[in-house]
Amino acid sequence: MAREVIAAGLDLGDSRIKCVIALRHADGQVDVIGTGVHPANGFQNGAVQNPDEAVASIRKAVEEAELMAGCEIHEVYLAASSRHFETFDSTGMTRIVGEQVADVDVRAAIDMAEAVRMGPDQRVLHVVPQEFVVDGQRGIKQPLGIPGVRLEVHAHLVLGNAPVIETLEACCRRARLTVLDVFVSPLALAECLLTPQSRDVGVAVVDIGSDTTDVVVFERGAIAHTAVLAIGGDHITADIRDCLNTPTAEAENLKRAHGTALAHVVDPDEIVEVPGVGGRRPRPVKRALLCEIIEARVEEIFRLVADELSRAGYREDLAGGVILTGGTASLHYIEELAEHTLQMPAARGIPRDLHGLVDVVADPKYASATGLVLAGLRERSRDWHSEKLRRVRPVRRSSLWWLWPWGGGGEKRV
Repeated sequence: MAREVIAAGLDLGDSRIKCVIALRHADGQVDVIGTGVHPANGFQNGAVQNPDEAVASIRKAVEEAELMAGCEIHEVYLAASSRHFETFDSTGMTRIVGEQVADVDVRAAIDMAEAVRMGPDQRVLHVVPQEFVVDGQRGIKQPLGIPGVRLEVHAHLVLGNAPVIETLEACCRRARLTVLDVFVSPLALAECLLTPQSRDVGVAVVDIGSDTTDVVVFERGAIAHTAVLAIGGDHITADIRDCLNTPTAEAENLKRAHGTALAHVVDPDEIVEVPGVGGRRPRPVKRALLCEIIEARVEEIFRLVADELSRAGYREDLAGGVILTGGTASLHYIEELAEHTLQMPAARGIPRDLHGLVDVVADPKYASATGLVLAGLRERSRDWHSEKLRRVRPVRRSSLWWLWPWGGGGEKRV
C-alpha cells in the first residue's frame, strides 16, 4: 500500500545553498513543507574550498528547512554545479538475447553506450537514452517487448569530476546527511518546470546562476543538448559595482531591490541612493541608469544563449520556447528581453503539481532543489529493475529515470 514519504533536495549553488523538504501523501499529492537557504560559505566555483565552513553552511540551510517542516532529515538528493560535469552523446549496441527486447537487453545496450574513454578523475553519473533502434527501425521510445535481433541506444552521457563530487558528499556526511543520488543541476530543473508535452515538441531550459548559465534542450521527450556558458548573475553585479563605484554587496542589493531587465519601462526621473565606498555618503543616481547596466549584461547572456542554440541547430525548432530559471530569472521584464533577443516565446519557470509552500518555491532560486525532491519521490515510487538484474550486478539507480520517455531508468556505478 502507498504510504507517506518525505524527501529532501539540497542544491549546492555557486553562491547559495538551498534545501527543500517535501511530503508525498498516500494519494500521491506532494506538499512542500520546508525550505532553507544560506550563503555558500566555504565554496568557490561550486567546489569545496574550506570544508569546515562548507559543512556549517550546509547544516544551516538544512536546519532552516527542518525547522519550517517540523522534522529532521538524514538523506538528501544532491545537485552540484554544472561546471564540474561534461556531457556528450554516445551509442551502444547489443544482440537481443530472446525473441523480443527485455530488460537485460536494454541494460546491455546502455552498458555499451556507457563504455567510453574517460579521464582518471571522471565518473559516469547519468546515461539518459534519447532513442532506441531495433533492427534499423529508429525513433523507438519504449523498446520492451518489440521482436528483433539487434538493439541500439542513442544516449546522452553525463560525466562528473569524481574528486569534486566525493568532496561534496564527504561534507554532507559530516553534516549528518546521506547523499542518495547526485544530479547535474540543470537536469533536476526539468522535473518541476517542464511538462511531457513541452519536452516532446522541443524546449530549452536556461538556468542563469551566479557564475554560469546552463542551457538544456529537450526534444522528442529526451535530452538533446546541454551547454554551460561562463557568465551569470555575478557579472551583472560586477558591472553595477564598477559603473556606479559601490561595494559588491551594495551592488547586489541594488540589483535585487531596484533592477529590471528593461530600462525603458522605468520612470526616467526616478532616483535611487547608491552607497559610497569607504564610508563616503550615498549619492543619487537615476534608476534608469542602473537598469541600463543590467539590461546590457542580460542581453549579452541571451545573445550567447542564442549563439549556442544556433550552433547546436535548435534555434528554429523549439516550439516550446525557452523556460527561464535561476536567481537572475527573478528580474522584472526578463521574459520580454529574452523573447526580443532569442526571437522565441519565453516564460519564467514555475514548479508544477505541488502543494504546500508553493508561493515560496515559486522563486526561481529554489527550482533545482524542488526538482530534486520530485525526482527523488518518483524514484522511490517505482523500481523497474528485475531481481535477476540486481543479483547479477548491484547498482544504484540513476535519478534520471523520469527522463526516459518509456519510464525506465539509467544507472550509475557506485
